Amino acid sequence: MSLVDRQRPKVGRLTLGLYGLGAISSGIKMKALSAFLLIFYNQAIGLSPTTVSLAITIVMICDAISDPVVGYVSDHLKTPWGRRHPLMYAAALPLALGFFLLWNPPAGWGETALFWYLLGCLLLIRICDTFFELPSLALAPELVEDYDGRTSIVSSRIFFRTLATFGVTILGFQVFLKRHADGSGGPADRGGYLGFSIAMALTMFVVILASAASTHRFIPWLRKPPARTQQQPHSVRQFFRDARGLLSNPSALAMLGVGAFTAVASGAKSGLEFYFGLYFWKLTSGQISLLALLTAVGALTGALLVPHVSRRLGKRRGTIACYTLGLLTGAAPVALRLFDLMPANGTSTLLVILMVESVLQGLLYVMTAVMMNSMLSDVIEDVAAQSGQRSEALLFSTDAFFSKAVSGLGVFISSTLLTLIAFPRDVKVTPPSPEMIWRLGALYVPTLLVVTGAAIGLLMLFRIDRAKHADNLAKLRAAELTEDAVGAPTNTL
Repeated sequence: MSLVDRQRPKVGRLTLGLYGLGAISSGIKMKALSAFLLIFYNQAIGLSPTTVSLAITIVMICDAISDPVVGYVSDHLKTPWGRRHPLMYAAALPLALGFFLLWNPPAGWGETALFWYLLGCLLLIRICDTFFELPSLALAPELVEDYDGRTSIVSSRIFFRTLATFGVTILGFQVFLKRHADGSGGPADRGGYLGFSIAMALTMFVVILASAASTHRFIPWLRKPPARTQQQPHSVRQFFRDARGLLSNPSALAMLGVGAFTAVASGAKSGLEFYFGLYFWKLTSGQISLLALLTAVGALTGALLVPHVSRRLGKRRGTIACYTLGLLTGAAPVALRLFDLMPANGTSTLLVILMVESVLQGLLYVMTAVMMNSMLSDVIEDVAAQSGQRSEALLFSTDAFFSKAVSGLGVFISSTLLTLIAFPRDVKVTPPSPEMIWRLGALYVPTLLVVTGAAIGLLMLFRIDRAKHADNLAKLRAAELTEDAVGAPTNTL
């Protein structure tokens, strides 16, 4: 009996949940590295910030280059366990080990040796994370072809990834790296990182294996890599042919551009986040933590609501609506303050407004991200219907490549804005003046409008709606039946 005649297992809620559980690993990695890496290696270990930044920069370049390569390998890998699962299983142990080693460098080493140690650990973590993340992402369009179902499976990943970032913050600051009454502890104290690294590494190892195992039974129904003849071996030329096939698709180009502009906007916003909190709004550390918590609450709520929004509005309209609302709610408080239309700093009314904004920002950001990723999945069948090429992992890796390639531009923009207003290097010696802070807001709002507006404009060029997706699936199934009828090798489910 052929696979076509056998009943394929259903992707139920348990499978969706366990599949999404794997994104906890990525969430732990992202939050731990962004929140603790610099302060740990600078304050607890003694490396200069420049040395740490150099290691991070080198790893980001290598990571961006390796993404398309790993994506191509995953699309063309031939094993008894299919294209995706061997890479995911193989990533679990070295990723967990690399994460543990990162936070436990040898004592007594000099700066040069510690630099190479840091660089090696970061490379191991980034590469192994790619070996899990890209195949796992590529599984989504293979597991769920349904237009609305894809939003649910992507939502599961982003829900757990967001939950992980919140968990790392709470466990880090309140459990493992908590500052004690006697002054010991805290993120700058090496002592707490042993327990932190063990707990996080074990969690990453377990969730990766659980996620991969939850979809293992679907392997016989997953698509196989295209057959190659002696005249068509795997080669660099074939890699670029596959890439050209993706880049010739208008909807693929639109989503890759959206991802790039989104990365720039996110980088610029993140780079100025604490400047606005501390100096524009003059919030306390406790208030900033409260707003971060509310943003996480909004994000988790958005992950639960987004399937309903997607079904109601469609992915493109829903994404444009959420993206536009997110832009307006993020820029409005700053713009209103520029015209003296916001409550004074330090008032409870201002804090309440910023609390509401934080919830909305988290909610709208996650809903936008989920639908954008779901739209990117729908590109797979559009490319396949036009060219017969299915390159799920290569598409996601190309998106990651473009996003990472321009992510530094966002940091550059935030640095440029600070330079233009002559923001002081040491605010304890020279506090920023009210006029300086006003100019920061005046430059930030139009910058955010231009960059985010470009992303929203590109969304208009996306051509795949519910009807187009159904038509693509019908064309592919007809082609697969034709191949089966003539006895040709097939890539069918």
